[in-house]
Amino acid sequence: MKIYKLLLLTLVWSLAVCLLSIVNRIYSADRISVQATEFLKEQETERALVLVNKSILLNPYEPSYYRTRALVHMASGILENTPGYKDNSYADLQKSLELNPDNLVTERNAVPVFYFLANGNPFSFPGAENHDANFIGKTREYFQMLKSRYSQDAGVISLVAEYERKLGLTEEYEKSREMIRMLRPDLLDWYGSFN
Repeated sequence: MKIYKLLLLTLVWSLAVCLLSIVNRIYSADRISVQATEFLKEQETERALVLVNKSILLNPYEPSYYRTRALVHMASGILENTPGYKDNSYADLQKSLELNPDNLVTERNAVPVFYFLANGNPFSFPGAENHDANFIGKTREYFQMLKSRYSQDAGVISLVAEYERKLGLTEEYEKSREMIRMLRPDLLDWYGSFN
């Protein structure tokens, strides 16, 4: 009986240590990801990339880390002319969406990244004449998927419409405006950008 209690106690302690280890890894990954975001804001893309990669190593199941790395790739490509940066960014964005499918927060947070992918020359004014041929179709598809999936969510439609307008996707933008008008006509007056 004594051995049974000792084994049970050992098992409980082992599980507690494992649980604490997991919690510590997740906490550390989150803390490091925040640091990576701060370096990204300071345009220190190399340091940001090292840290976000560390976050992913500690917790490879968190979609926001992949989205952060997608943004780091975008910034690195724009600031340092890193080859293949959009392909890397797109791959990370897809991984983020794959890890947490059908999650509104993850899907909404991907919208600005798709916008950056669809822009051709980041130093030129965005619009219909400044599309990246490799990513404008993927961006359109993603925006359409969101509008179909969340057709009754005026917030999602408004978000997508804003980026459609910036990209010069006139036909899609007009359809989004009509959806907003049907859902919440007051938003058309409230947001000056919809006029």
